[in-house]
Amino acid sequence: MLRVLHVAPTPFFSDRGCHIRIEGIVKALNARDVRSTVCTYHHGRERDGVETCRIESIDAYQDTKAGPNPHKYLADIKLLWLVCQCIRKQRPDVIHAHLHEGVLLGWAAKWALMKPRLPLVADLQGSLVGELDSFNYFEKSKSLRKIFKWLENTILHMPRHIFCSSVSSLELFREEYGIPPERMTLLSDRVEQDVVAAQLPDPGREPTTVVYSGALLESKGLSQLLEVIERLLSRRPTVRIVLIGYPTEEVSAYLDGKGLLERCVLTGRVNYEDLAGYLADADIGLDPKLPGAGEGSGKILNYMAAGLPVVAFESPNNREFLGRQQDLVPDRSIEGFVSRIEFLVDHQNVRRQEGERNRQRVLHDLTWEKGVEKVFDIYRSLLKDRMPDHDSDATR
Repeated sequence: MLRVLHVAPTPFFSDRGCHIRIEGIVKALNARDVRSTVCTYHHGRERDGVETCRIESIDAYQDTKAGPNPHKYLADIKLLWLVCQCIRKQRPDVIHAHLHEGVLLGWAAKWALMKPRLPLVADLQGSLVGELDSFNYFEKSKSLRKIFKWLENTILHMPRHIFCSSVSSLELFREEYGIPPERMTLLSDRVEQDVVAAQLPDPGREPTTVVYSGALLESKGLSQLLEVIERLLSRRPTVRIVLIGYPTEEVSAYLDGKGLLERCVLTGRVNYEDLAGYLADADIGLDPKLPGAGEGSGKILNYMAAGLPVVAFESPNNREFLGRQQDLVPDRSIEGFVSRIEFLVDHQNVRRQEGERNRQRVLHDLTWEKGVEKVFDIYRSLLKDRMPDHDSDATR
């Protein structure tokens, strides 16, 4: 049995896109006779079918939302120690490191244990500097940004291979950091096959429900989302808005101040396994995030799997998911975004056609069960003759 150690410097599982990706990869690998262990932080929920090893608890660090946190430095030191212990005990064939921190920890652990030949692969969702920029991390220090730029460049040259979750991140790593194309593989976010809806929502029900699912943070397009809601509800008094995500305090206060709170539903944090039920009651899915850090958008896949039409801005990542037939909003236009929603509200037949096209696209092309073959191809190339039984036919 192939043994893979996943390094995940994050509070897995906390219903975030990164965590959904890790779980999807691990479960798809498990189905291919792989033993995967996820080394992660102390907090987060256990998931059926995912074996985890956790660091000792840090009382001051219980936050699960995305973004910088000063307690993460201590958590990463403890995680490095845990990764070293797991390498000694489990003797993995591959270290599969998630996020830039995970790559650094995996590289440090294998050299601390004098195992230079142990293959290290990276699984990255975007640029480290780009993500920190989205949280205004360098607002007071341009010198700090230069340091992190150097650090990101150093980290990107550590692994033997890099899985990129988006077209944008692949291009960014090649153009800005000089990573050769042969050392990278596009591994777009996907969904597990069992979350794909068996049937489409009823396009004739009233009121029309427009849904957003994801973190309610500026880095995820919160400003654009709130402006879209304000314009849409001022023009469409019968439309219903559902916001699935957290934190809700800032959003609730804003909507209340605009007199719109009664027309919106804020669910707060929702467990990922319950998300499909919420989306089944929706008619249109929104992703207002602007291109920036190079991340993909797993929420779009969830909308597609639920059979929803999607309104999103034009970007290589969104185009990769939705295909050439999809109408995307150009030029970061808020007015264009709202107009696209209104068109779908007014045309039930288009909603149904686009929703079914999205569902079929996910079912046939965008499940982890199909996508994990790319991971096996890289494992084979790194392990060479050590994986004779894991060819395509034997693993299906």
